[in-house]
Amino acid sequence: MAGWTDRLPACGLYRTTRALPGHEQEVPADLLVYFHNHSDAGLPRVMVPDHILCNRWRFRREGICFRAFSWVESLVRLPEQGYYVLAGTFRFAKGAWPKGALVQLGYTRKGEAMLFIAQRPLSTTDSHLVFSDRGVRMPDPGLSGLQGPLTVYTDRGDRPADDEQPEHDRQAAMEREANPLGPGRLP
Repeated sequence: MAGWTDRLPACGLYRTTRALPGHEQEVPADLLVYFHNHSDAGLPRVMVPDHILCNRWRFRREGICFRAFSWVESLVRLPEQGYYVLAGTFRFAKGAWPKGALVQLGYTRKGEAMLFIAQRPLSTTDSHLVFSDRGVRMPDPGLSGLQGPLTVYTDRGDRPADDEQPEHDRQAAMEREANPLGPGRLP
């Protein structure tokens, strides 16, 4: 017999369309959240944005457990933050980025998609890419024009893995190892 937990969506990034009942101040409508369909308490929970590091939101670890299961139906699933390739030319008010360009997908606190294009600084002999901290807003329908997410190596130095990437991000990275281009895309 299927229970209520079987009807919950997958863990991941979502945008709220309604405030979470009983937590309207902490989780209002139009907020980027990380949804977990499980917790130590046996209830689903949402984690709210805390701060941005390198164009990626970090979420408050404690999260908010809730019993308002119908609220989950109001969540809008979003592609994970990370690196993608443009499947076609991306046009915006001040220009265009070509098909095949490497971009970083991030979000505003309201869950609006932002793209940051990879750039190679002309003033350096190093072979590295940088991403500006100023992105270009991408409408939701345009998100289907992204191929990925791509897996990028992070040199952690002496830092423990927990400092850089929460458990749910590490799990997503492990799941992508079999197919780094993402579900439905052949390597």
